[in-house]
Amino acid sequence: MQRPLVQAYSAVLVLVYHSYKYNANVSGIRVLQKRREDLILPKPGRPLGLSIAIVTSVMLFSLLPLLQVGILLLLRERFRAVEYLEDGGALGSYMLGISDSRLLLQFMLGLAFLLIAAAAWRGKPSRIRIVLVAAVLFLTALTIVLDLSALAQPAAPDEGFDSSTALTDSLQRARIALSVLVGLYVVWYVNRGPARAFYRGYYLVPPEETAVASTAKN
Repeated sequence: MQRPLVQAYSAVLVLVYHSYKYNANVSGIRVLQKRREDLILPKPGRPLGLSIAIVTSVMLFSLLPLLQVGILLLLRERFRAVEYLEDGGALGSYMLGISDSRLLLQFMLGLAFLLIAAAAWRGKPSRIRIVLVAAVLFLTALTIVLDLSALAQPAAPDEGFDSSTALTDSLQRARIALSVLVGLYVVWYVNRGPARAFYRGYYLVPPEETAVASTAKN
């Protein structure tokens, strides 16, 4: 008679123990989920530093080149209206020291970077962060190479040397320096934690959350 009572009592104790352990695990999981929701639900917004990086890079690598193309094409149309041009001297495929192919390339690169920057501003897809950094590095290197090659070319003897030539050289040097500064800032900030969280779409779980999860499992 006592043996069945002992077995029943033991079974009740085992049931109570497992019930307590289950409730503890459920409570730990709920706490973990609630803390994760507190971190994940507020989606990371676009940091101010990232906005500055995108805007400055757009101005330098997109708006400025597109504006330059527009001004050169406008000058070409104005030259065509001048009557004293002989045989369309300035109207061929090469005008003001810039060929049509380079104008087309500059226009396409400026437009492509504008599309990349628009996607980076939205933050989607998440890999646009890497594309933005690669585009900035590529355009920075291209700007440096083109401006240095232009500075290295001596002026033609028949063109002479005037104040406009010195101004052009100063502007090219300034653009090289500005491109390096903007490129370094974009690469630095886009790889910081706030920018990475913005493109990821959520914050990473801190180390204490992992400890809570392991405790709940045990």
